[in-house]
Amino acid sequence: MSTRVLLTGGGTAGHLFPAIAVGEQLAEADANVEILLVAAVSDRDNTILAQSNLPAAFICARPFPYGFCWQIVPSVAGLLHGLIQALGLLRRFRPTVIFGTGGYVAAPVIMAARLLGIPRVVHIGDAYPDRTGRLLSRGAQLVTLAFASAAQYLPGRRTQHIGAPVRKQILTASRAEGQELLRLAPDRFTVLVTGGSQGARSLNEALLAALPVLLSAPDLQIIHLTGRRGYEAVKAQAETLGAAPPIYHCLAYLEQMGAVLAAADLVVSRAGSSSTGEATALGKPLVLVPYPYAAGHQKYNAAELEAAGAALVIPDEQLSGVKLAEVVLGLYRDKERRRRMAQASAAWGRPEAAQHIARILMEVERIGPTPLSA
Repeated sequence: MSTRVLLTGGGTAGHLFPAIAVGEQLAEADANVEILLVAAVSDRDNTILAQSNLPAAFICARPFPYGFCWQIVPSVAGLLHGLIQALGLLRRFRPTVIFGTGGYVAAPVIMAARLLGIPRVVHIGDAYPDRTGRLLSRGAQLVTLAFASAAQYLPGRRTQHIGAPVRKQILTASRAEGQELLRLAPDRFTVLVTGGSQGARSLNEALLAALPVLLSAPDLQIIHLTGRRGYEAVKAQAETLGAAPPIYHCLAYLEQMGAVLAAADLVVSRAGSSSTGEATALGKPLVLVPYPYAAGHQKYNAAELEAAGAALVIPDEQLSGVKLAEVVLGLYRDKERRRRMAQASAAWGRPEAAQHIARILMEVERIGPTPLSA
């Protein structure tokens, strides 16, 4: 019987990108493996998957609110709808193994797989596992970890620290490619500021406030990925400050994130598992502003990277234009510190993680039975 791997994760780019990364490695490792990636019915997931060559299916699901409120009713209805759809998909595709990267779309798929007795490998992307990850990892044959410290929150699970799976386009891009894409000056210190595909309002506001100071520094250029929601307003305000190419490049988002990351000397971003995994896979020094909500998972990620020497952390509540300019210019002027941070980042990064997970999925029979304590 041929190996059939069903990958699931979505609803957010941070859950979908790792699934795509593993799917790419599976397709490259064995042309005969059958792959299906199950994502959420959403414009975001459709747009992201349109850039990959992986076969995909979509199910209905809704995120669960934190705390008890009326919104839990449609969330439960969405979960049940997704569970019914997932059961049908699994019976038709008959996967050998399922790999879930978390997020609300993975929940009904992993639950359906458990009901049907299909082997499951679950990936936990954060240093502190979210509630979905903790739930879905119960009964899994293996739980792969982006952060080794997550194991302490998963008693009774069989875990393995592998790192964050990163897409090929991130790993194979070159600095020259990024410079050509955005017409960057090759001799300037390049700062990438990004809040991800949806953006980060506090980060955008802080950078706009910091621009007059940052742009006065010689030999410095900024790539600002605002996110799609805030792009027009940020661009208009930046123009009133006289910020424009070739020193300041304002874009909503770029699909060619590998090229943009490769061109950067310093990355300022949130502290999601996918974004930090991509930056550290390329050995980039980081300034992290963790998202303060969603149970604060990003604070744990940022703290670990700071402790490892790969990042400096600015808590969201302390973020301001003055603070951001101070931290960025401090690193701009301190080449030796940036060098040490880049070395620590490269030591932390796991560019081979997706390949490692793909190999595990191809040899699922060696994983062993479900842990007895699950």
